[in-house]
Amino acid sequence: MSAGKSRARARSRRWPLVLLGDGVLLLLALTGSGFSLLTAYGLGADPRLLLGGCVLFALLSLTAFSLPRFRWAALLVLLEAAALGVWQMWGDLTTGARCVQYQLAEVLSNGAWTPPAEAAGLLEEGAWAETCFLLAVLALLALLLGWAVVRLRSHWLVLALTCPLLVPAFLVNRLPAWPAFLSLLVCWCALYLTSLSARADARAGARLTLAAVPALAAAFGLLTLALPRETYVYPQWARQAQTALRTADWGMVLPDFLPSFFSGAGSSAVIDLAGAGPLRYSGRTVLRVETDVPGWTYFRGRSAGVYTGDTWVDLDEEVYQELGELPGGYEPLNFPALTDPDGDWHAVTVENLGAPGGCLYLPYYLLTDADEVTGAAFVEDAYLARGLGTWRHTLYYRPDAGPWWDMTRLTATVAVAERAYQEFVYEHYRDVPEGFRDTLTEWVERALQTVTEEDLWPDDEMESLLRVNERYRDTLVQARAVRAMLAATTEYDPDAAAMPAGADFVDYFLNESHRGYCMHYASAGALILRAFGIPTRYVSGFAATVPESGRLDITDENAHAWVELYLPGYGWYPVEMTPGYSAPSAAPVEESAQPTPTPGAEPQPTPTPSAGPTAAPEPSTTPSAGDGPEGAGGGDSAGEGADLRWVPGLLLAAVLLAALVRWGVRLRRRRVLEGPDTNRAVLAAYRELLRLAPWGGREDPEVTRLAQKARFSPHVLTGAERRTALERLRREARRTAEALPAWKRLLFRLFRGRW
Repeated sequence: MSAGKSRARARSRRWPLVLLGDGVLLLLALTGSGFSLLTAYGLGADPRLLLGGCVLFALLSLTAFSLPRFRWAALLVLLEAAALGVWQMWGDLTTGARCVQYQLAEVLSNGAWTPPAEAAGLLEEGAWAETCFLLAVLALLALLLGWAVVRLRSHWLVLALTCPLLVPAFLVNRLPAWPAFLSLLVCWCALYLTSLSARADARAGARLTLAAVPALAAAFGLLTLALPRETYVYPQWARQAQTALRTADWGMVLPDFLPSFFSGAGSSAVIDLAGAGPLRYSGRTVLRVETDVPGWTYFRGRSAGVYTGDTWVDLDEEVYQELGELPGGYEPLNFPALTDPDGDWHAVTVENLGAPGGCLYLPYYLLTDADEVTGAAFVEDAYLARGLGTWRHTLYYRPDAGPWWDMTRLTATVAVAERAYQEFVYEHYRDVPEGFRDTLTEWVERALQTVTEEDLWPDDEMESLLRVNERYRDTLVQARAVRAMLAATTEYDPDAAAMPAGADFVDYFLNESHRGYCMHYASAGALILRAFGIPTRYVSGFAATVPESGRLDITDENAHAWVELYLPGYGWYPVEMTPGYSAPSAAPVEESAQPTPTPGAEPQPTPTPSAGPTAAPEPSTTPSAGDGPEGAGGGDSAGEGADLRWVPGLLLAAVLLAALVRWGVRLRRRRVLEGPDTNRAVLAAYRELLRLAPWGGREDPEVTRLAQKARFSPHVLTGAERRTALERLRREARRTAEALPAWKRLLFRLFRGRW
């Protein structure tokens, strides 16, 4: 056997020692990552199953990337198996993702994030689902690490794949278990120390790896004993990152597996006023609505009651603990609908296709109460939290239950509950920042010089004001006057720049910039009305005009902010503060269109709507599963299986990506072979000739001689010598291909190509 052919076979062969070294590194990286995540974030996955999965995935990845041929075929088989596993376990995966989301939110916010009502039960019962989700993540990570360790031998890529997952935990002083993190440290350092020797001589690199791993483990163990971790002091940038993590909207830690791409427009737990720069929208559909009530409609998301100067946030948890449960179990969001007990009820179905906030977007005058809602849960007095994996909800509401002159006063237990909540509202929803009244005085003096009586009392609004109950007329007149004064002193500008660092958002808007959009007007209106003694809070969501067909798609361009006033004996009432605001037209849905099935959620029973926990009106027709939207009481889902239309597209994208990478390699190879450097071209031809050996290729003595001359001789090869080497390479490639079976010849053309 010739020397060249022997070297070719040696390079293509994965020696047992090399496999052992690569396997040890791959297993260290994978188990270190998995158990670091498990312990740093306090996840509830089963450690034994996690360890077994790490071993299995490491072996599969090592095998696939160590094959001398057909590696791409093996990887495609693994991808197909992964897609089948996702299909079969979609429900467990989505449940596990939500459990992990809640746990991450609790850990990274250091208790500052308030979990929805469903979180406690999920975290107690979701160990299996968390295990499934983490195994799915580790399976993907195993493929990436196999490529980085076995094929590229890149310590930088391994570091990039494993380290970012743990950075947030480090910033909030949540360290993983030391043995798990020690595995990662040993892997990183061993790869760094052995990468060069392994590329030059695989077996020598494997021997060095197997010697370095125990030595590094011992060295880090001694360092641990010598340098206790308790003495570490965080730098300033890390402390700032901790603050940012704890004030983030952890309802959106994960993308929530929505059926469309995530959109940032909508509602969130923390309203970041400091970052309110020019408005930018994608035009993506975020909500799909079905109702039989046409006309202008607010779809409220979350409300916020505490203004800090650069944010709006929820009231503190301690404040709600003082309130406790209202008598009769009533929810404040139901009060307005209960003032119209004989009014018509209507159903509305809202499907979330990408709106953030973890909340259910719903119209006002909600009739569905806490006992009837499914797939969602009331969170204090602020919003409805959307249930796990449920994106389509059907609720009941009374759109005519406004604070009108003929409204019915609340009585019995519901009146007692409203009075208890009213005291809470007047105590906590009238606060303004210190010094704001001085700011307000300056603005009012300027506003009174510009606003006219016609601005305050336009004819087109007088009729609606006369319809309002006399008890609330003065309050709504004051709100209308504030909006008119804002219109007279400011200008609506969707391109308004963000406020300067350290400034107060409302003060800067009223007395300096005088330019803004809904966030500015809602924030300013809420504080001004509070200064007048009216309980008010900031609300964000979407606003749209429902067409006569009752079906429409709401895009992120319909995102909006407004204020809610509390009217004693009635409840929270929405008031528009943005002068002349008109929401962009939402796209009506064609009559033939059907709602997108919701993966992973089972149909819910249909409860009968009621005015409250103690009384149930008798509609003319009781809704049922056969004559209305499924799950009319709450979160329903159409369809029983996961929507896997993305799987073929994902596989096709993987194949196309592989083809593009291969095409780039071929293009680079051709440039080298035909480039101006003849010595480099001949050496490249020799390497390509060696790569034919696994397919049955033979060494060409003339190419070997020319390669040795190019490598060791001081002379520059001539163009004729390069053409000789390329011609002999092409001749041997043709001969090799013709000797292969038809199916193998196709693979040869795919992976080796032409020169």
